[in-house]
Amino acid sequence: MRQSFLTVSAVAVAAMAWAPQAQAAGTSTGGAVAAYGQQQINLKQNGWGDARSCVVYSKSTVRCFKTHAEADRALGYSRATDPLVTNAKDPSILIPACASGWTCLYEHSNGGGRRLIFNDYYWHNLNEYGFDNQTSSWRNNQSDSWSWLAGGTGGNGGQISLSTKSYSSNLGAYNDWASSVAA
Repeated sequence: MRQSFLTVSAVAVAAMAWAPQAQAAGTSTGGAVAAYGQQQINLKQNGWGDARSCVVYSKSTVRCFKTHAEADRALGYSRATDPLVTNAKDPSILIPACASGWTCLYEHSNGGGRRLIFNDYYWHNLNEYGFDNQTSSWRNNQSDSWSWLAGGTGGNGGQISLSTKSYSSNLGAYNDWASSVAA
């Protein structure tokens, strides 16, 4: 956690020049519509219901799951084989779960609460997913792409970088701050 927080803090200002250009890309203005079991739910207008993990496969394809374990299985993730978890020097540190090739945002610290998962690189406005100003921890498990959080929609309002293969179990001063993500 300390290493990741320092990475975010130390790199945030210098990395601003490397961030993707702010642009309003993403879902419809009425909210992201996700497949959840046999139904469709509008994450912005109707909330998540009892869904706990939602995977954004593309601008038009979002799928939600009742548990994190269901989403992990759909993405081929196993905590038991996660190198960051199995090679952790201090097993008491809670590392947020996230499948290889994805960036995961969590509602609460230590990877708790609802989880929103991305892997396509454009600015997603978190309000479209019912997740605006609700990110408290994250993990970027992509090997070749940094991700970014921004305080405003479309990448505006200041940005922090999420370096590859890193995480933060607690966003500290940036808790519940993000309104968009490029992942």
